[in-house]
Amino acid sequence: MRSFIAVEVPENIQEEVFSLKENVSPDFAKIRWVKKENIHLTLIFLGEIAEDITEQVKEKMRQVSKKHKVFNMAFQSSGVFPNLRRPRILWVGVTPQSKEPLVNVSNDLRNALDFLKLDDRNFKPHITFGRIKSVYNLGALQRGIESITINTEEFTVKEITLFKSVLKPEGAVYTPLVKFPLQLNDE
Repeated sequence: MRSFIAVEVPENIQEEVFSLKENVSPDFAKIRWVKKENIHLTLIFLGEIAEDITEQVKEKMRQVSKKHKVFNMAFQSSGVFPNLRRPRILWVGVTPQSKEPLVNVSNDLRNALDFLKLDDRNFKPHITFGRIKSVYNLGALQRGIESITINTEEFTVKEITLFKSVLKPEGAVYTPLVKFPLQLNDE
């Protein structure tokens, strides 16, 4: 089962992120946009895991969620991976105060799931909203990317979610399997 652990974002913010595609003309690049309902912030990509491992993953998620308190998050920046000269992934970043709790949860999940072979790149909290397949006009694309601005309202992250991901010709389908609540601040 292809899966990942993520923070879900409210529908109004999904809508705001989804609308950013209006900044980039299809004349500049072929881009596969992330469907609005698929917009989320991945904490850790698990890849293909065996069904019998899923219960272990859930138990580790439960343990990690009990160590972390709810926190506020907002998005305020955008950019591309790996860089503007070779843009492949369009992303939206988090505010500086949102970054630390996200990194802490992600690191604790990575440590708890050390029995899996996970990507060892440093975690950079972001939402992917587009994947660039080919570039027709790099200069114009770069200007479009640089014009993207976002500054969302804050929302409270109350849980972490295990998703199943099924790849289909028309795009990925993400199904939430289980959610684990973070601790309330007065506990």
